[in-house]
Amino acid sequence: GAFPMGVLHKMTLALRRLDPDNQRWAALQKARARAKADAAFETRDQGERDVELLAISDTFERYSGDFGRKLYLIQNSIFGIDIQPIATQIAKLRFFISLAIEQEADANAPNFGIKPLPNLETRFIAADTLITLKAADQLDLFREKIETLKTQLTENRERHFHATTRPKKLACRDEDKTLREALAEELNAAGLPEDDAKKITQWDPYDQNAQADYFDPEYMFGVADGFDVVIGNPPYVRQESIGPHKSSLLALYRDAATARSDLYCYFYARGLQLLRDGGMHVFVCSNSWLDVGYGAKLQEHLLKNAHIQAIYESAVERQFSTADINTIISVLRKTTANDDATRFVHLLESFEAAVAEGGKRREIAKSRVELIAAATNPQSKKFIGDKWGGKYLRGLDIYHHILDKCADKLVRLGDIAKVRRGITTGANDFFYLTPDKIAEFGIEPEFYQPVMTTPQESRSIAVNTATLPKRLFMCHRDEDALEGGALAYIAWGEAQGYHLRRSVASRRRWYDLGKRDPAQLAMNYVIDTTARTFLAKDGLLFGDNFPTIINNTASPIQFAIAMNATLSQMMINVLGRTALGGGGLKIQIYETENLPVPNPSLLPALDAELFASSDWDVLTPSPERRHIDDAVFDALALTAGEREAVYEGVTKLVSNRKQRARVSV
Repeated sequence: GAFPMGVLHKMTLALRRLDPDNQRWAALQKARARAKADAAFETRDQGERDVELLAISDTFERYSGDFGRKLYLIQNSIFGIDIQPIATQIAKLRFFISLAIEQEADANAPNFGIKPLPNLETRFIAADTLITLKAADQLDLFREKIETLKTQLTENRERHFHATTRPKKLACRDEDKTLREALAEELNAAGLPEDDAKKITQWDPYDQNAQADYFDPEYMFGVADGFDVVIGNPPYVRQESIGPHKSSLLALYRDAATARSDLYCYFYARGLQLLRDGGMHVFVCSNSWLDVGYGAKLQEHLLKNAHIQAIYESAVERQFSTADINTIISVLRKTTANDDATRFVHLLESFEAAVAEGGKRREIAKSRVELIAAATNPQSKKFIGDKWGGKYLRGLDIYHHILDKCADKLVRLGDIAKVRRGITTGANDFFYLTPDKIAEFGIEPEFYQPVMTTPQESRSIAVNTATLPKRLFMCHRDEDALEGGALAYIAWGEAQGYHLRRSVASRRRWYDLGKRDPAQLAMNYVIDTTARTFLAKDGLLFGDNFPTIINNTASPIQFAIAMNATLSQMMINVLGRTALGGGGLKIQIYETENLPVPNPSLLPALDAELFASSDWDVLTPSPERRHIDDAVFDALALTAGEREAVYEGVTKLVSNRKQRARVSV
């Protein structure tokens, strides 16, 4: 209930300042009541209309403060949906308390002058917001009867909102059921599928433990033309955990999501559907879609269907301390025709301080045309998405300056090298061999090779294969062509059931990883403070914690210099994913391919002994780091000021993401 309660407080404050004596607000409620009564004249007698008007007058005469403001805001303006019934119960309790505190007891008045609190069952409901009802294909033939029933249903729920006795409440609930049944029958006759018609009948808003498996704002709230504002915090559910309804969601929101999209992407599209034209859409959400591959579909959808007014990201705090994920606040306006700028706002201090003072935030504005152009492949003309978070929120002035100044000396890594994921075994505890296991089975040396499985296995950039703790089982022969230790080890593995695992069972030989060329370079996939591109001069096999880099355009030493330089650390921090709430940074294969790096062929081949050092932390540059940095800076012809700006920028990027992981709101 935090969001609807926040909306109630802000709207009450606005009314208090615009209409301090409540005269205009009271007049508006009376005018609204008269208009509704006139529109549904045949369903309500004059006495009922007079009672409602009298109740409005009594409310504002007896309670001069915020009670009347809040009561009619709740009745007419604020609606809440959550998939969990307990969440709606909590929201209603908070609203009850908010109304109760606005009343003062009068010992001489009936019921001590306390006005009964409204019934909120039809204002906060448990429903699946993402699932919609199908449209009735012959609606025009039955429109008059259907519209009459919908009006009657809305009016009945208005009466229930104010009902003060149990008999009145029960009468309204019985009438609600009768009207739902009649409405479902008419909609079914108009072409609504029978299953969907039954859903309308079976949904009982007065059953506080029930949850509807769909959401329709018109049938449930009487809102036919869209909401003015949709505000929310969609759930953080990864795509692999969405469950059996994923295919249905993809069919409903194919323009905004792919099979790899996390659940919140669907909520973005649904939020826009629920708005009227010009309505506002405000989410507190994961920042992943700004930078990851599946975010491209959502970016394109939003650019086509909304004006993305602003995206806010904090450098120092997370919106929710209990969610181990980094968040942004997005502000959209529903429209299909605009070229207004999008403001990317990076908050340098707490939200309240940064919003109040311009010097405590950094803003970059980009037009819709600019955003589309930057996210479109110039050859295929296909929208491929862009790194909005990295470039416009976390990106520094020096980052953009370097891209402009050194455009002819920077290259896309994927254009000069092949980037591949390290070996995925499907059964690490079988394929990764320890010396003890090799000795136990007598596995022949021809069937294993050195392998690096985690960055922690080498303190230095240069990898000493002799000190690596594991070997990789590599056997490409059929079992009937084997004898000795390798055969015995495979038989042991089958006795343990490894061959039955889905991750290996599809191979022709479950124990055969295929032939892989050793790589001389590999980068850690999950980064704490410093990304390290490891150098194995004689080649080495790497596990799937690494993207491997295969090149033939420059020496491995030159590549190691380019990739480990502080300038490349800046690129990685700007363009990698910072969605890890623990302050870590991720970089996927395609993101590694897209890194702009200093052209290795422009760099000197420094002494390889430099990389035997273990001191490469980017926050405290060692002599070895400064040595390779100087080589890169010289090749790019950077000034002393530009060099210092790179160091300062990287320190800020790393420190901010680590600090944000420690600070909560």
